[in-house]
Amino acid sequence: MNFIRSLRFKFIVGLTLIMLPLFMLLYYNNVYAMKVVRDQVSLTNMNHLAKSVEQNERVLQETNRYLYSLGERDPDIISLFFLKYGSGDYIIAKQRIMNKFMTDIGFYNLIDSFFLYDAVNEDLLLATSGNYDVKMSMVQESMPVQMQQLEGEIQKPEWSIVRGGTWNALVKTVRINAQFYAGALVDMNALNHPEQFTESGDRGGAVILGADGGALSNSALNPAQIELAAAHIAGLKNPYQVISEVNSKGNARQYLMLGIPSAMSEMNYIVLLPEEDMMRNLPFFQRIIRLLPIGAAIILFTAMIFLRQLLFRPMNVLIRGMRRVSRGELDVRLETPSSSELQFLTHSFNQMTSEIQHLKIDVYEEQLRTREAEFKQLQMQINPHFYLNSLNIIHSLASLKNHGLVQQMAGHLADYFRFSLRAGKRVIRLDEELEHIGHYLEIQKLRFPNKLDFILDVEANLGHYVLPPLTIQPFVENAIIHGFQRRTEPFVICISARKSKTLSGSDSHQGNQDHGVLQLSITDNGVGFKQDILERLQQGQYAENPGGKHIGIWNVIHRLLVKYGEHAGLQFSNQTGGGAAVHIHMPAQTEEEEGRAYAKPVDRG
Repeated sequence: MNFIRSLRFKFIVGLTLIMLPLFMLLYYNNVYAMKVVRDQVSLTNMNHLAKSVEQNERVLQETNRYLYSLGERDPDIISLFFLKYGSGDYIIAKQRIMNKFMTDIGFYNLIDSFFLYDAVNEDLLLATSGNYDVKMSMVQESMPVQMQQLEGEIQKPEWSIVRGGTWNALVKTVRINAQFYAGALVDMNALNHPEQFTESGDRGGAVILGADGGALSNSALNPAQIELAAAHIAGLKNPYQVISEVNSKGNARQYLMLGIPSAMSEMNYIVLLPEEDMMRNLPFFQRIIRLLPIGAAIILFTAMIFLRQLLFRPMNVLIRGMRRVSRGELDVRLETPSSSELQFLTHSFNQMTSEIQHLKIDVYEEQLRTREAEFKQLQMQINPHFYLNSLNIIHSLASLKNHGLVQQMAGHLADYFRFSLRAGKRVIRLDEELEHIGHYLEIQKLRFPNKLDFILDVEANLGHYVLPPLTIQPFVENAIIHGFQRRTEPFVICISARKSKTLSGSDSHQGNQDHGVLQLSITDNGVGFKQDILERLQQGQYAENPGGKHIGIWNVIHRLLVKYGEHAGLQFSNQTGGGAAVHIHMPAQTEEEEGRAYAKPVDRG
C-alpha cells in the first residue's frame, strides 16, 4: 500500500499542520521575550556606560584646558624660565608649583599625577597621589617620545597611551615654551567602573581595550573573554552584539557586548554581560525552546498509539481480510471491533464473503458447462481449415502425374488423418503433436523436393507433456504459405520445445509455478513478417476478426485462453538473420496434472 495515500500519513500531516503554528507561536513568543530583555538590558547598561564615558571625557577635556593655561596664567612656571637653575628663587618657585599640583590633583578626581619637565636641564617635577618612583620612571621614559610628537606640530587634544610593567596610563603633555613641558597622568583603572553595570554576574565585567585589542585596564574578565571582545570591536557601531564563546567542553556561552570608542584617545570602553544571567528571569521560556521538538514528538507518538488501537489496527485487519478474499479465500471471517462504525463495516464484510462463497458454487458449475461447450466449438473450427489445405496439396501432386510421390503422400495422409480421429480429444501428448507435424511436413517436402526441409529440436523427456491438438500446425502451415515466396535456397522450418521454471524474460507469476512453463518455437529462414503485419500481430489484432485470414492464429490463441487463461500466450517477431519466429508458452502439464486442473475455473477477465 502506498504510505503517502494512507490514513496514517494523512493523520501525521494533519496533526503536524495543526501543531506547527502553535509551536511556532511559542517559539516566536520566546524569541521576542529574549529580544525585549536584551534591548532593555543593553539600553540600561549603555546609558550607564555612556554616562561614565562622558564623565571621563569631560575630566580629560578640563585637564587639557588646565594644562594649556599653565603657561599663560601661572606666574611660578613663567618665572622658572627666567630664574637661574638651582638658585634659591628657582627652588622656591618649584616648591610652590608642587603645592599647586598636589592641590589640583584633589580637584581633578581622575588625575593621578601632574608633572613639569625641564628639557634643558632634564629636570622632572612630579606631583602624584600614587607610587612616586613608578610614576617618575614612567614619565621619564615617555618624555622623549612626547617631546618628539610635539615638535613642529599643532598641539592636539588627544591623550597618549603609555604601557607600564604592571599598569597602563593615559598621558597628556603640552609645550609651555622652548624649555618647559607640563603634563598629566591618568591611571587606566580609574577610567573603568565595572560596578555600575547591571546583569554582569560572576562571569561578566568591563574592560578598556586599545586599538590593537589589548587590555589597558584591569578587569574581572578572563583572557579568553577579552580576546573574544577584541575580535568584535569592529561591530561597536551597533547598539549591542550577541557573541558566543565555546569552552573546552564544547559548550557555547553567549554574551551581550556593549562598547563606546573614546573621543580623547585610541581606546574603547567595553562591557560583557553573560546572557545566562540576563535571562535568569526567563527560565521557563528558555526551557520551552529546548523542549519544543521533544514535546511535539511525544504528542505525535501518543496520538499515533491511541489511533493505532482505535482505528489503524481494525482497518489493517479489514484490509488483510479483503486481500485474502481477492486471492480466493472466501472462508475469511473477521472479529467484531468495539467501535460501532467499524462493527458495521466488519459485519457487512463477513456477510458479503458468505454470500460470495455460496454464489461461487453456482457460478462454478455454470462456468464448467460454458467452457466445455466453447472449447469443443473452437476445436471443431481447426479441422476443416486443414482439410481444405490438404486437398489442395493432393490436387497439385496429381497434376504432376508422379504416382510414386502420390503413394508416399497417401501414406503420410493416412497417418495424418488417423491422428485427426484423435484430434477431438481435449488434449494430446507433445510427441503425438510433433509426429503429426512431421507427417504434414513430409507431405510438403514431397510437393517441393530439394526446396523444403525441417528440424525438430526437442529437449529429452518432454514428450509426455500435453497441449491442445493442432496447436503448432497452423503456424507451420502459414510459414510455408507466406515464407516460401520467391526463394532460390532451401526453405528450413525449425520447431523447438523447451521447459523452464519461469517464462524467459518475464516475472515468475506469468508461468505456472507448480509445473513450470512449456515453451514452443516455430522459426524459419524465409522472408519474415512484413512490418505492418508484424505490428498488428504484436498488438493482438488477429483476435479482432476471427472470420478473416488469421482464423488459424485466432483459433489457437482462443483455445489456449479458454484452457489456461493468462498463463498461456503468443509472441511474434522477425529474426535478426532473416525469417519469422513464433513463440508459444503454456503450463507444462502431464495428462494426470491436466485432468486435475481441468475442473478449476479460469478467470479470463
